[in-house]
Amino acid sequence: MSYAVEFTDVADLEVQNILLWMMGRSPEQAERWQDGLESAVTSLENFPGRCPLAPEQAAFDSEVRQLLYGKYRLLFITVDTDDDGERDTVRILHVRHGSQRPIRRKEPDEDRPI
Repeated sequence: MSYAVEFTDVADLEVQNILLWMMGRSPEQAERWQDGLESAVTSLENFPGRCPLAPEQAAFDSEVRQLLYGKYRLLFITVDTDDDGERDTVRILHVRHGSQRPIRRKEPDEDRPI
């Protein structure tokens, strides 16, 4: 089965920010990174379930997996977009640097002062 791959607006913005940062350092590196990212994303079209569950799994209501690409992690879910009962789209939620802390669910009491 082949999956369609789509980026959320948030993930797309994260990629753009990464590329802008890299362009400021080395346009050649940014181009290589973008080419590699496209290859990594394309690989999700076939058997995305091969990727392990992400540490952020508990922060989401769906099964979140991660694909490692260099120093970055692509967090994604698979969804059924045409109601045929099969999961046929990979939706990339975030693109995060490996040094960033995992996303966690904010508890309702966390805004309350101690």
